[in-house]
Amino acid sequence: MASVILVFCLDMWFFDIPAPCQLFVACGKFFYGVGLSFIAAYIFYLITVHYPEVGNVRTVYKVSDFPAMAIVTNIERIFIDMAEKQGRDIKRENLNGELIKDILSSTRCYDDSTLNGVDSQGKTKAKNWLGYIVSVEKTYRSFINDVKPLYSQLDSEYVAAISEIEQCDFSQPIMAMLPFLILQREAQQQSQQNTDSITFGSGLEDFFLKLYNKSQALRKIIEERRLRYKY
Repeated sequence: MASVILVFCLDMWFFDIPAPCQLFVACGKFFYGVGLSFIAAYIFYLITVHYPEVGNVRTVYKVSDFPAMAIVTNIERIFIDMAEKQGRDIKRENLNGELIKDILSSTRCYDDSTLNGVDSQGKTKAKNWLGYIVSVEKTYRSFINDVKPLYSQLDSEYVAAISEIEQCDFSQPIMAMLPFLILQREAQQQSQQNTDSITFGSGLEDFFLKLYNKSQALRKIIEERRLRYKY
């Protein structure tokens, strides 16, 4: 910027002012040449280095965008599908901690989910919600694996957000806690019917909320990169 201002001032005013001696003329020509050199070097840098690098970075983030956002949407879909099964039309934008707790407390672990599977006899059958969350976890972890080859070209904040989700224990601790919840319910009520009515609101909410919050942190980063690199 200083070089541009110097060259501009020399062209517009200083060259029209009579110099008191040849030293001033020589200095003026020297600084004018240096200024032009800096401007030429900067333009060369933009053309040969900066713009190609920005283009490459934009391409990398554009390629990573689909699998990274798929991680987020698969996690959000857990709560949207649970609400849909309850006859509630909930948009992704409306999800929050209190609403998620309400959805979980109304979703029984052993009820049929919105996802179908194949039983031992080869027949199509709706998976219960426990099988559903296992399937969803496998899906979003497959998208994490799709992004991993790009880690070296993505910024540290982006990579850290995805790694946080990858390291987040989800379905396994839920499965591990469920037998204790069943034993507790049976000890209290001695009823298999009540055992089958155990919901995800029975002390399991924290696992879902932790995963959801991490997904929203990743969503924010993805949307920021879209604005920054304009893809």
